[in-house]
Amino acid sequence: MNIDASRDDPGLLISMAFSNVGHVFTHMLTILYATAVLYLPGVFDLSYGEMLGLSSVGLILFGVGSLPAGWFGDRWSQVGMLVIFFIGIGVSTVFTGLSTNTTRLFIGLSLIGLFASIYHPVGIAWLVACARRQGLTLGVNGAFGHLGSAVAPVFVGLMIDYVSWRAAFVLPGAIAILTGVLLWVAWARGWVSDRSADRTPVPAPAHGDYRRVFLVLLVTMACNGFVYAGMMNTAPKVFELGLTVTLVDSYTGIGMLTGTVIALSSVCSFIGGWLADRYSPRTIYLIFWMLLVPALILVASASGYRLILAMLLAMSFLVTFAAAENMLVAQYTPFRWRSVAYGARFVLALGIGGLTVYVAGDLFDRTGTFGVLYLLFSAAALVAVLCAFWLPSTGRMNRKQAVSN
Repeated sequence: MNIDASRDDPGLLISMAFSNVGHVFTHMLTILYATAVLYLPGVFDLSYGEMLGLSSVGLILFGVGSLPAGWFGDRWSQVGMLVIFFIGIGVSTVFTGLSTNTTRLFIGLSLIGLFASIYHPVGIAWLVACARRQGLTLGVNGAFGHLGSAVAPVFVGLMIDYVSWRAAFVLPGAIAILTGVLLWVAWARGWVSDRSADRTPVPAPAHGDYRRVFLVLLVTMACNGFVYAGMMNTAPKVFELGLTVTLVDSYTGIGMLTGTVIALSSVCSFIGGWLADRYSPRTIYLIFWMLLVPALILVASASGYRLILAMLLAMSFLVTFAAAENMLVAQYTPFRWRSVAYGARFVLALGIGGLTVYVAGDLFDRTGTFGVLYLLFSAAALVAVLCAFWLPSTGRMNRKQAVSN
């Protein structure tokens, strides 16, 4: 939730609550499979790489579906699209958990990605419009998303070890459906509604900056998607390979370690939002992309406790600049095209992420490690650094004025 909203319209508090819960489900349900796939090769008699590849189309749809979802959010209803998101992703996740063959598993994972594509362009645009302090609000929202990513591997590990892999999908899917019904009720009763303008307008940028920012963000957001999806979907396997059996000796152990690293890194989402409200989002964006490069190189070569530390640093730097990136999109996009702009962003970031998973599975089956993959991630981060230098400065004074309004 967000401390902004409690001071005025309770409808804003309810809106932010549903948006943040939506971010939890988005990241939780889309990476349940990343841990489950450690166990499923023995169930479906396929290699790890082949099983991991079943999720690639879903992850591509997670990105590609963002653009039409954003268009419908702008032209029809933000709240209506989020109702479809909750119910659709819930039904798809339950279907995946009940799959009895790889064809049904593939269909279920693909549908999870398709319905998940609704959240980012619609939910974040809705949230930004409700926010008084956009940086902090986006930082809080990012932390909720990473909470979902942190819970997923722990939950899946526990279900595999003590219940069944199917329960890992069916239970959260059912809760997502229930949440969608509750949002529909809140919408029908008028407790939440679409937003037609930003609660806190930011200073308009120079006209010539729009095109430059758009072109730069095309590249940096593609790099972000490549690195983010790859790290989130390979981290459980990276820990299984790089740590001794005394550190992780069960699916629960791997899940708890992965979840702990993600949860600790999520604190940096708050920090990034706080910084982006007080300083130039461009500066925050550039600094943490630069820090990410050596952290990813270290992951590629480390083992044992050094691997845990390297992965923690890499994930922390990756989430710290997320609020700044979302603020740049909002600042350089007219309100009436806000959801479409976020949709375009996630077409790149998440669609390319689906290709990352396919490449990761193929590289692992060929080499038995992810060393080359993480060196490719570091190269992508370096490209993002070079491009980010071309972003125009938003100016610290302008940011302060926007916060004080």
